[in-house]
Amino acid sequence: MALKLKQYRVKAGLTQAVLAKAVGVSQPNYQRWESGAAPVPEDKLKKLAKALKTGVDVLQGTHPPINAGFYDRSVGEDLNYYGEVAIHFRGEGKPILLSISDGAFSRLHRCLQSGAVFVTVESLANQTVIIRTQAIADLYFSSEAYDDYGPEHDNYEDHVDLQMPDPRDWEIVEAIACDGVGLEDFSEADIQRITERIMITDEQYEKLVADGLITSENLEAERAKNQEETDRIYALAMQVTYQFSNGCRRSVGLVDVDELFEAFQPLLEDVDDEMGEDLIRLPVERWHRIAFINKHALDYVMLPTHRFDRGRIEMEAKFLDEPV
Repeated sequence: MALKLKQYRVKAGLTQAVLAKAVGVSQPNYQRWESGAAPVPEDKLKKLAKALKTGVDVLQGTHPPINAGFYDRSVGEDLNYYGEVAIHFRGEGKPILLSISDGAFSRLHRCLQSGAVFVTVESLANQTVIIRTQAIADLYFSSEAYDDYGPEHDNYEDHVDLQMPDPRDWEIVEAIACDGVGLEDFSEADIQRITERIMITDEQYEKLVADGLITSENLEAERAKNQEETDRIYALAMQVTYQFSNGCRRSVGLVDVDELFEAFQPLLEDVDDEMGEDLIRLPVERWHRIAFINKHALDYVMLPTHRFDRGRIEMEAKFLDEPV
C-alpha cells in the first residue's frame, strides 16, 4: 500500500499536505498511511482513489494483471509489442537483444537521431538500458512481422524471451528470488501466476514425465537448463549489469533504489560530449562496497526498471515535500 500511495501521489504532483487536505485528514495522519505505519480506513481509501484519479484496487495493488498486447493497439503504445531491437557494439562487448513496445521503439528511434550522448530504451522484460551512443556499431529494429532477430539471430545468448510489463509482477519475482521476503504483500493467486510463468514447478515436471514429454533420464538435464532461464529472469529483477568497450561485463546485486536512481539519472541529462563528471559513483552495499564507473568506457548499463522507477518516485517525492 505505501508504495502505491506514494507512486500515484507523485504521479499527480501532489504534496502530502495537499492530498491530506483533499481527503480531510492532517498531514501527519496521511504520512502514517503512506509509510505503512497505519491502515487506511475504507471511506478514506475511496477518497484517496478519487483525488488521485485512479481505482481503489490500483492503490491496493490488487488490480488485474497488466499484460502486453500483440497486434492490439487498443492497449496503448507502451504495452503493445513492437518486436525486438538488437544492439551491436564497436568494441569487444557482446550484443544485446531486447523485446520492446511500440512506444519504446518510437522514443528510441527519435533519440538516436537527436545527437544525445546516451540514449535509453525500456524493454518489456523489466530492462531499462542506458546506451552510450558512441559505443554503438549498429542497432537493428525487427518488428513482430519478422521471425528472426536481426543480423546475428543466434548470437544473443542472454536474451530472455519474456513480455511482462507489470512492475507489480517484477516485485513478486524479486521477492521469490529473495527467498520469499516480501511475498506477504501479494495475493496467493498472483504469486502462483508469476511462479508458473518464470519457472517449472515440481508438479509440472511430474506431469511432463507422466505424459512422456520428458524422459526420466533427461529430467535433471532439463531441470538445469530451465533453472538457467529462471536465474536470468531473477537477474532482471535484482541486478545492475554494465558492459565496457573492452568486452568486460560486470553485475552487482540489489542496490538501494534511491542510490540507483541518483547514480544513473544524470546520464539521461547529458547533452554534450563534456558529460559533466567522468565517474559514476555507485554504492553497491552502502559504505561496504562502492564502485566508480567511467562513463566514457561504457557500452551500456542495464537496470531493473521497477527498481529504477521506485528510485525516481522516492526522489520526486522528496522534492515535492521539501519546505518552500
